[in-house]
This record gives sequence, C-alpha cells and structure tokens, in this order.
Amino acid sequence: MLIPNAPTPRALRSISPSLYEALLSCPARAAWYATGTRGAVAPHPSALLAISFHGVMEALQKGRITGTDEECRLGARSLFDGLAARIHTEAHPLIKVKFPSPQKLPYYNLLRERSAALAADYSRSGERQEAGRAVAEGRFESSDGVIVGRPDMVDVGRAVVVDYKTGQAAKDGWRVSEREARQLSLYVYLAAEAGITATRGMIVRGNGDTARIDISKDTANAEAERARKVLAEFNASIDGGSTFYGFARPSADACRMCPCIPLCERFWEAADPSWSDECGIHLEGTVTAARPASVQGTALLTVEVDASRGTIRKCEATIEQIPAAWVVADGDRAPEAGDTVRLVDARLVSEDPTVIRADRVTTSLWRVGGET
Repeated sequence: MLIPNAPTPRALRSISPSLYEALLSCPARAAWYATGTRGAVAPHPSALLAISFHGVMEALQKGRITGTDEECRLGARSLFDGLAARIHTEAHPLIKVKFPSPQKLPYYNLLRERSAALAADYSRSGERQEAGRAVAEGRFESSDGVIVGRPDMVDVGRAVVVDYKTGQAAKDGWRVSEREARQLSLYVYLAAEAGITATRGMIVRGNGDTARIDISKDTANAEAERARKVLAEFNASIDGGSTFYGFARPSADACRMCPCIPLCERFWEAADPSWSDECGIHLEGTVTAARPASVQGTALLTVEVDASRGTIRKCEATIEQIPAAWVVADGDRAPEAGDTVRLVDARLVSEDPTVIRADRVTTSLWRVGGET
C-alpha cells in the first residue's frame, strides 16, 4: 500500500472531547482527525465494532429497542448486525481483505453479546426514562459554538452524564481515568449550557462494570476553559505557519495505536527500540529482496529489509509470509528491491536473526513513494 500524504492543517472552529484529547497528546494527530483523508488509513477493527455497539446503546436509550429481556436481546443483536454490515461495506480495503465479512472482525460475537446483555439489563432494571427525562446521543454545543460533544446519554432525572465504553479497563476498571474524567466534565459543561443540570459522570464498560465521579459546576467550567485554551493555541500555531510534521509530538505513549504512524516523519525520526514494549513493533527500511510463495492456495510475500529506523534496532530483518493481498489492498503494487517500506504494528519473533511476522488484526505494510 502507498503511504497517503499528510494533511494540511487548518484552523478549527470547535473542539470535541476526542479532539481535545488528541490536541493534548499530539496536535498532529488532531490535525489528521480533523483534516486528513477519511479512509486513507485502516482503523483498528475494534473501532468499527465500537460504532455498532454505540448504535445499539443509542437505540436502547431512545426507546427503539423495547419489550421483554429476550426481545431486547434479539433487537440489540439484529441492530448490531445491521450496523456492522453497513460499516464493513464502507471500510478501508485492508479491513475487507483481512476480514471478508463483519462477523470475522475480532471480538464480533463478544461485543454483539455485550450489547445484547446490556439491553436486557436495561429492560430488567426498570431504569427506562420517562419521556423527556433522558437525552441520548444528542449533539450539544456551547453558547459560543466552540465546544461540542455527543454524550451517549444525559439522565436528566438522576443528573448524570453517561458514556459507554466497549472495552473493560485493563486495571482499576472501577475507576474513572483522567481522560474519561475530562470527557465527562466537558459533557457536564455542555449539559449546563443546554439548561440541563448534571452533577455526576458515569462510565459503563462493555462488561457491565460502572465507574462514577462527582463533577461540580466549577470543575466542568474549568475543563471547558482549558479546552478553549488548547484550541486557541492550536489555531495560533496554524496562523504561525506550523505544518503537520511541526505539530507532531512523538513519544512511546502518544504514538501508541496512532493512525498517523505510517505517514508521520517525526515518528520515524524519534522512535527507538526502547519504545517497543509500549508502542509496538514498527520498522522502516530498504527492501533487499521480496520472495513470493503460496501456502494452501494463499499468496504470501516474504520481504527482506535493511531496517534503519523504528522501534527495533538497525539490522537485516525478515518479514515472514505476509499475505500478498494485504500489501496491494489499495491497488498499489507489491514492494520490490530498492523500495523503502514501513511496517506498522507487527510481531517480533526473534532478534538474532531478526524475524518479524504480521499480526492479522493490526499489521500493515506501506511503500514510501513521493513526499513523506
């Protein structure tokens, strides 16, 4: 696949909780989210299923899934399937090559059943809101239009904003993380701007666990002001002529699971082997040989690379038997000797000799062509 061009950053009129987090960690990532070519880089498969999961939660809160426990389960499954099918049709070509149907996406059945279980729990708990007492997936906007957001639900009766997460926190899942607290605080602020009083935030995780925090008006207002300041600083940098690469703030933490890695020159300048545990295995190098093979009817490609940058040491590396369909998914040609390639999110099998294998969920192989 051919690496896409970096976007030209432009000033932003508003800031959402997700854009706020991106600006705090790496403004280049925020620029990609705001102005990058949609669909140019394959997202993590879990992001596609998260959309389906949230679609079910929205329908549940809006009363479009009703009935007994079993009827709610069936309704949730049916909606999840329909949303996933539509999203899969519009997905990046690499996603469709790796996972020919939505049901083959990693953890499809797990998230489908989690959405069904939450639907049944919601029916059983008697927590359905009276008409006008809950706002689900509504778009909120501050009076000046600068801060926007779409909370999963604002429970007016209980004065709480609710956000659903598809995954279970790796540790301390009963706690609200700092990132989640910032998000919930902005939602409380936006609710107040809409004339709705909310004093608490709640995270509902994919396994049903919940985490809650109290959020005062002052806390919510302060977070909103910080978000405005971050946005103003970004826009001032645009006026100052900063480029996409000038905005990049590479680090092992900031670059973990970042969609910009294939095209971000600053990442490749900064990354080193000490990043591998936190950020994953990524390498850039010159192809010295590309050997096709076939195993049980599947076309494969083994690529020998003189690795020069990334999260592994400089070495002669072998990328073993990557499916050929992956590297041409966007219509680009397969890599050849002399090409510069970037391998993203792979698995290091051994270091002496250096052998790397593709991970079916996350790995992509990119050819560097033209401006990078």
